[in-house]
Amino acid sequence: MTAFRSTSMLLRNNAQARVLLVGSGRMGNIRARALYGNPRIQLCGIVDTNIEQTKTLSELYRTPQFASLDEAISSIETHSTLDGVVISTPTPTHESLITKAAQNNLSIFTEKPVDETAKKISSLFQICNNHNVKLCCGYQRRFDLSYQSLYHQVNSGAIGTPLSATIFFGDHPVPSRQFLLQGGANIITDCSAHDIDFIRWTLDDEVVSVYAVGTSSDAELRQKNVIDNATMLMKFSRGTNVTLTLTRGANYGYDQRCEVFGTNGMATVKNVAENASELANEAGLHRPKWQHSFPQRFEAAFAQEMDAFADTLICGAPWPIKEVDCVAVQRVCDAALESCETSQVVHLERDV
Repeated sequence: MTAFRSTSMLLRNNAQARVLLVGSGRMGNIRARALYGNPRIQLCGIVDTNIEQTKTLSELYRTPQFASLDEAISSIETHSTLDGVVISTPTPTHESLITKAAQNNLSIFTEKPVDETAKKISSLFQICNNHNVKLCCGYQRRFDLSYQSLYHQVNSGAIGTPLSATIFFGDHPVPSRQFLLQGGANIITDCSAHDIDFIRWTLDDEVVSVYAVGTSSDAELRQKNVIDNATMLMKFSRGTNVTLTLTRGANYGYDQRCEVFGTNGMATVKNVAENASELANEAGLHRPKWQHSFPQRFEAAFAQEMDAFADTLICGAPWPIKEVDCVAVQRVCDAALESCETSQVVHLERDV
């Protein structure tokens, strides 16, 4: 077991945080770029069982590749130290990876959700607390400048008392048929968590009931019980009603919008176009498409997340997303799935 490298030591040496990345898939590529581009972080290696995929990424960012977290920790700790791990792998792998990192006194950043159930999420936070390491879950809306601005507008009282909110998530490009049929899962499970976390944070309130409906866009998906379109209605304890609409089929570009309506006005996050040009002629006004997908739309937010993780590792800064947030989001997602299956309103307990 490795020796814990204290924050004071990092500050005293004015050192970079030394970080391992676990995962070389789509999110791993996004995280590798952000880690490599951050001057306060040293990317010490990439871990994945997909050897060829990892080789490509490790060569691009000039860092070693490893087939397992055990191998990476053992190899690196023989001649240096590690401070943290970034986990960008499928959710079912999180429990073992988080536990292994905590046992080696490494703080952890993980993609959402921390795990598949609220009970497991709490258990993993407890493991990290027992080992005195941080468990940092990534909900990237909180790190996006536009969403931060909306948060401050609402919480400054600029729109008065929030009465309702409308959120739209349109995925682009439309996922492959193979993805949808072989593990793409229900869109509520896969895509609602970021927006649930953001609106809870913005309203500083808890969901007390959820009603959700879902549809499949064609016969094959219906036969396999794959829901690729859904709408959730969430009622919050202070009376705000929030509608979240989710679709896999935004074929015109990545569509991510949020409006919060209050007694004195409305705050809005609009879509971001590929560029800021506009053509006006006799046929009308012509604008660029929305940005291609989430890596482009939230590129700056992903980088800011890694910078915040550096703050946690180097300066001991608290991570803004707590256990209670991760558990509450999971409970809302679970309630929405139950509602979708039973066609009933699901009421949530308040003792999160």
